[in-house]
Amino acid sequence: MIVERLTWDSDFFGYEIGKIDLKNNMSLDYEEFLKSASKFKLVYIFCKTTIDFDHFDKVDEKIILDKNVDFEFEEKNNNGIKIQSFNENDHSLVEIKKLALESGIYSRFYLDKNFKQKEFEKLYISWIEQSINKKIAFDVIVATDDDNTILGFITLNKKNENIAEIGLVAVSEASRGKGIARKLLNYSFKKTKKLGFETIQVVTQNENIPAMKLYESVGFEIKEKTFVYHYWNI
Repeated sequence: MIVERLTWDSDFFGYEIGKIDLKNNMSLDYEEFLKSASKFKLVYIFCKTTIDFDHFDKVDEKIILDKNVDFEFEEKNNNGIKIQSFNENDHSLVEIKKLALESGIYSRFYLDKNFKQKEFEKLYISWIEQSINKKIAFDVIVATDDDNTILGFITLNKKNENIAEIGLVAVSEASRGKGIARKLLNYSFKKTKKLGFETIQVVTQNENIPAMKLYESVGFEIKEKTFVYHYWNI
């Protein structure tokens, strides 16, 4: 079994990162793995069931959910909340970058404390910047108040011709419980349907109970679960 080098991750974080995908019920020869992993500082292990090996730290239960974009739901009064595409002339980059960091608090890059070079911050700031620049997303949708303060946002990217994918989602702490995430999602459903997509997909963590409840309440269904482990050579 050979650990595959991840070029993007290695270049972005500045040290060697690899991965092994056991999702097709492949067995793991631990001694062979150790030999192959020796040249990497970090190896991601993806599998369909839990595994128990020395120095394998379970960092995520990744859940993929999807739904047909035809499903929409009635919304309550907007109460002055505007839903629109992010515009650098009207909206604050500082606000949306702060929210981008809040969107990742269940991420393995945040929870794994072996990341000690601000990898989480670097990754999520790059993610929102590239989304705004339309390099990895076709829209960044924001919810704002009358002063154009950003209350929440969602990013959308194209997975393939039929599937749109939600990337980052966040609502500011002060704005939670006001239905803002539902408004952002409903706007996304309408937009992706108008653009000709049939399905919308989102990835979250099983431990992120509020997100799981939200997505299932608006019609998403679980499609796939993957356990993710980190192996560090430190």
